[in-house]
Amino acid sequence: DRLASHLCSGTIRVIRPNDVGEIEHLSGGFERVLITGSVREIPSSIEELVIDGGFVLGPFGGPVHQRLLKREKQGGDWFDTDLGGVVFGPMDVGESETSPLDPISLANHIEDAFDLVGGMIEIEESTCARVRNLILALREMPPDLPYIDEESSEEEVMEHPVVDLLMSEIEWLGPLWPLFSEFLSIDLASPGSPEETSDFAGGHEDLIP
Repeated sequence: DRLASHLCSGTIRVIRPNDVGEIEHLSGGFERVLITGSVREIPSSIEELVIDGGFVLGPFGGPVHQRLLKREKQGGDWFDTDLGGVVFGPMDVGESETSPLDPISLANHIEDAFDLVGGMIEIEESTCARVRNLILALREMPPDLPYIDEESSEEEVMEHPVVDLLMSEIEWLGPLWPLFSEFLSIDLASPGSPEETSDFAGGHEDLIP
């Protein structure tokens, strides 16, 4: 009835995030897709089902900020219309429940924060390269790193490979960290900062969301 009142006809399907990878069995294709949680790219299983001339509307980006995009499919290519900046929670809630020292989550946050900060202040190219290398190093870390939470000991935190990596880059990362931390959803103290040294080294409460 609601579709008819808007002179529309068709079928509306609500697909949960956990079911996105299992929708190949649906017949036909989608003309319009609304994504209600942040994603970096259109899930491939959905991309293949959008018909030519159809579009996907959703928040595209990382955990810190996204752009609301209308992505139209024409002849196998995608054309974007930027509808402005937005902040949505992740489509996959599991992304917000990771360890505060999860390297992939931290890399995503630093990447987003760097994009935002870079749009407001001028950063030397050498520093930009170092940030990109740090993001790459975080993403290349093994997936089976120790899990850190509020029950972890100070020794476990300080010996964690992610903390070790951050501290190895502290000479150039320290001055930037206060800027990055403004945009991070995890509350990390400024590593190596004289004002924060005791907190960072002595209490891993700063690593807990």
